[in-house]
Amino acid sequence: METVNKTRAKIIAILIAWFGIMVLTVRFAYAGIPPVYHQIELNESSNYYVIEAEGTHHEVGVAHGKKFKKEIRYMLNRFKYELVEPMMMSVGLEPKYENYRSFCLHSTGMLEKITEHTPQLYDEIVGIADGSGLPLNDILCFNISFDELFAVMEEMSGKNPAFVEGNNLSGHCSAGAVWNNNKASVCYSLDWARMFEGAQCLMKYNVDGEVLFLTGYVGTVGIQGVHLESGFSLNAHSKFDLKANIDKGLPSVFFAREVLESKSKEEACAKLEKLPIAVGIGYVLTDKDGAVAYELSSEKVVKIPTPYNHLAIANDIRVNDDLKESVKEHYKIKKVDVKRLPKNYWKNNQDSDTRYTMISKYLSGKKVEQVNWGHVFYKYPVCKAVSKEIPVTNLWIIVEFDNEFINIKTAPSHPGGLPLEEYRVKYKNII
Repeated sequence: METVNKTRAKIIAILIAWFGIMVLTVRFAYAGIPPVYHQIELNESSNYYVIEAEGTHHEVGVAHGKKFKKEIRYMLNRFKYELVEPMMMSVGLEPKYENYRSFCLHSTGMLEKITEHTPQLYDEIVGIADGSGLPLNDILCFNISFDELFAVMEEMSGKNPAFVEGNNLSGHCSAGAVWNNNKASVCYSLDWARMFEGAQCLMKYNVDGEVLFLTGYVGTVGIQGVHLESGFSLNAHSKFDLKANIDKGLPSVFFAREVLESKSKEEACAKLEKLPIAVGIGYVLTDKDGAVAYELSSEKVVKIPTPYNHLAIANDIRVNDDLKESVKEHYKIKKVDVKRLPKNYWKNNQDSDTRYTMISKYLSGKKVEQVNWGHVFYKYPVCKAVSKEIPVTNLWIIVEFDNEFINIKTAPSHPGGLPLEEYRVKYKNII
């Protein structure tokens, strides 16, 4: 019996030693892989304005404001006098920015919804104001006034800016995504007003434990981005024809950032389906398992069917029938059928329809390994170089996911205008 016990003890000792060796082997195999936040470094020679910051939302905001105080001041002046006041004139309002700011902050419910649903992002905005020394109300108004600008103008004037001659609102963001075998690739162009050109910003934050890679503009909480630890991305697309509610909805950049601060794509989708939004937006969320897309209005959340392994999205309406009353009146639509929208609707949205069709046709039948995004994103009207036209491509980004890595390529220009800057993160199996 004593011999048996000794034998057992030896076997147990050998197994313990073997297990210890295996653990050490695995640890050594991953030795040198730092936490996700420290795996990439933004380079000051980038064509973007770049910032890296860690801390609370307020601390990150302060760092942003301090670094970009001059650039934010320039951006605010362009926003006030090259975008807001000319847009006010176009709908018959007195061109006075202060009136617009007052209406945004005090005659809508958007500020209340920010503090209710995203108090941490309000703190970040306060931080940007504190760091830059610029007025908080201007920083708030700027962040509230992306797609919301047009809804506020319509509320103030009674005129839909989309139907005012010279206000071209159909030529904005495009995206495509393809996925198969635990791999996915998504490409997105952020198209916005010409006066935002030169303010593009790349942000890498470890903010209250969320490691985010954001693109946007100086002075903002970001427009779209990638959650580097959770392994998913989010991008946004204007849907100006969908119903807005600036009294009960959350402004779009706050909505997007709140969704991005999730632990998984699934959690992000659940948030997206519950949060109230102020304006019509299309969202695409992508991880290694594929992409999902939605069209959101103030009253409806509709998921876009993706029966194949790819999707495309632009700014026209495909699935959500919750159109603005002014849109229905303009096109003489009594009952909305998204499959039978009138010819005039598609004539007015020809730019969007062309981009959607180009991307869809290019992706049809392709796998991730076969996709070269430049083959479609280098072409007009997906690609919009800076010109006299209001919508231009301010940046584009490609994000690729697999079981272990996220590869990011991005540039603050139209596709092909500047070299892509590349970043690679190992987000899985880090010990």
